[in-house]
Amino acid sequence: MIDKIMANELLDVYGPLLTKHQQEILDYYYAEDFSYAEISEELDISRAAVMDTVHRATKQLEKYEKIVQYITKKKQIIQLCQDNKYNEIEKIL
Repeated sequence: MIDKIMANELLDVYGPLLTKHQQEILDYYYAEDFSYAEISEELDISRAAVMDTVHRATKQLEKYEKIVQYITKKKQIIQLCQDNKYNEIEKIL
């Protein structure tokens, strides 16, 4: 499982590609730091359904990043800018 910071980044970038239900559950879990039980109670669904949605939707976000690599490339570009290696940015794009 990925850390919460990365999960929130993935959710910010690729969240709109998920269903509203998946977005809501991941937002509770990663951004609001709710437990599975708290989300289950809040949305009136089973704890198992929450856990399954968190795992499946998180995997989907990771899959999107693996294909698109937006966050990875963004971090590389930021690092190159900090290192004043502007001419190397084109290699990433």
